[in-house]
Amino acid sequence: MNISNEIIRFAAGRQSFSRRELIKNIGNLSEKSLSQQIYRLLKNNRLERVEQGIYRLPVSLFAVSDEIKKLNEILKNQFSFSDFCFWSSNVLIPFLQHIPNLNFIYVDVENDVTESAFNFLKSNQTKSVFFRPGKEEYYRYITGTESIIVRQLISESPLQMQDNIFVPTLEKVLVDIAGDVEFDFMQGAEISYFYRNVLEKHTINKRKLLRYASRRGRREEVEQLYNNAQ
Repeated sequence: MNISNEIIRFAAGRQSFSRRELIKNIGNLSEKSLSQQIYRLLKNNRLERVEQGIYRLPVSLFAVSDEIKKLNEILKNQFSFSDFCFWSSNVLIPFLQHIPNLNFIYVDVENDVTESAFNFLKSNQTKSVFFRPGKEEYYRYITGTESIIVRQLISESPLQMQDNIFVPTLEKVLVDIAGDVEFDFMQGAEISYFYRNVLEKHTINKRKLLRYASRRGRREEVEQLYNNAQ
């Protein structure tokens, strides 16, 4: 029996599970063996720790499109020592009450190469490419336009691997929408609805959420949104 696969099968269909539940449902597994298997799964990003002793499968936010795969390939070839996080505005749609006209790919890039990556994409893409747009630029030139938006990748951002490409966790999405100009349309009742909808469907690692929110300087706002959505 492959214990790792047994654990993954057990985790499938559950928002989260505890070590006690795992031991109860998978027989002939010692505490030591269990710890070793969980450690390997966490290290390989096949499991995610929600809190001490509680785990879940990583939340798959969206299927990595061929376009994102291509963007990742060309950027990695050009900036091989830098990290990138790719996501699409499509990730927001299932959790929104009012569906806006969104067709964006967000490329979060480490700070020391953000401008270089922007210039490279701008010269190699047929789509409009924008670099850290301000509110006026966003509403004047980007809204309703199929675009690539290059943003800064904050250090220690909560990410996960999907198809060997870094994508955001839900914790990152929840913090980013609470202040980044690209999500200004979601403020007020819409962002409250978004938080409630996410928390109803998924288990959120509150510690990870608030740690990243602190790095973004918006812990108080995010914690209030989270608590109100409970």
